[in-house]
Amino acid sequence: MRALCGALLLVLSNLASADLTQAGAGTARWGMFKVYDAQFFTEANISLEQALSEQTPARLELCYVRSLSVENFIEGALRALPKRLTIDLQHAVDRLHVAYQPVRQGDCYHLDYKPEQGTALILNGKTLVHIDTPGFKALYFGIWLGDQPLSAVLKRNLSAGLKP
Repeated sequence: MRALCGALLLVLSNLASADLTQAGAGTARWGMFKVYDAQFFTEANISLEQALSEQTPARLELCYVRSLSVENFIEGALRALPKRLTIDLQHAVDRLHVAYQPVRQGDCYHLDYKPEQGTALILNGKTLVHIDTPGFKALYFGIWLGDQPLSAVLKRNLSAGLKP
């Protein structure tokens, strides 16, 4: 039943974002352990810089193969986020971190950005928080796709289909 629900959510998500194309996919590992599979979707024929701009819709899908706690998510994010943020961006990060929920194998988080709406954090099809703070998209998607991502290999895989 869980697999069927997950498949249905994926189909509905893809229909809702039909104008997005997959830019890349990869697997995140902690040492030799697989943690999650990731896919990045955005408009076709654009660069990474354009994909991270606030004018471009984007979606990052993270589907977990093991259980993780809220603390695991926050610790990982804090490793990649800049140490100093503006008050507005820090407030936005705090709001998102408060919204995190633990995951089990098979759960999927989506970061979904629409220019007219901002960034939504979605767990298994349920929106947990919506953030429209300017600059938040590039900041938080930057955990995976920024200048100092959690994993350079995963960044390369997620952005493989983007223009140089």
